[in-house]
Amino acid sequence: MMHNLSDCFHAHLEAKKAVSEKLKRDAYRVRYNVYCVERGYEDQASFPDCMETDKFDSESVHAVVRHKASKHPVGVVRLVLPNRKRPHRPFPIETHFGHQFEKQILQKYQFSRTDIAEVSRFAVSKHSLKMIHEQLVAESLITRMQPTTEPNDPKQLLPHISLGLIAMLFAISKEHHVGYWYAAMEPSLSRLLTRLGIKFTPIGPIMDYHGRRQPMIAKVSDLLENIQRSRKDFFRLIVDVGGAPACKAEKKQVPSSDQLIEVRSY
Repeated sequence: MMHNLSDCFHAHLEAKKAVSEKLKRDAYRVRYNVYCVERGYEDQASFPDCMETDKFDSESVHAVVRHKASKHPVGVVRLVLPNRKRPHRPFPIETHFGHQFEKQILQKYQFSRTDIAEVSRFAVSKHSLKMIHEQLVAESLITRMQPTTEPNDPKQLLPHISLGLIAMLFAISKEHHVGYWYAAMEPSLSRLLTRLGIKFTPIGPIMDYHGRRQPMIAKVSDLLENIQRSRKDFFRLIVDVGGAPACKAEKKQVPSSDQLIEVRSY
């Protein structure tokens, strides 16, 4: 068993920025599976091509995590970028939660409209993982051998997929000079992320939008510093996917760890 988080991730998974049209379609299909089929948040009939999209996709950068052997997409996230030509264009979170924002808390962060982005459409498809599992079982029966490098059940990769998506958010933010994140998340997800060193600050009450969600904000550099201090195994993965300068990690030795916390999609 591999105890190094980054090595384990790269042995079974790959994280990519969805630049090509193919990868973007992969992202939209994962979103359809999660938001329309698995959770029923969106009406399947509204997306006859089985790709869940909205008007913010054209202003976003998407990331996809794929199962390495099969190239099957299993997780997706997007970062809705600031619109620097129209900085007052509202983010999705502002459209749904903005009337309840606590302005005194927001003012403490001193961000501008051009350096904040929104973490959105964070989804891991259990349906896709089930399909991969069935494929692995079928292949093992044909070859009369058990898979030697794959987990017995790809669902064991759920926490790795989620952490890979988060690592990609740091990489995208670095590339696009994003200093702050908005996010709307379930309270249970917020607690789990806090245990990973990812502490968001609530900026409004919990509301009913695709389940119980609370608007949050965080400073990206603060998140990175907390992760480097408290979860060095996770910080190494972030460095490996380009979400933090390698030299920063090399100044301190980053030991491996087999402690892994499951992060649920929202």
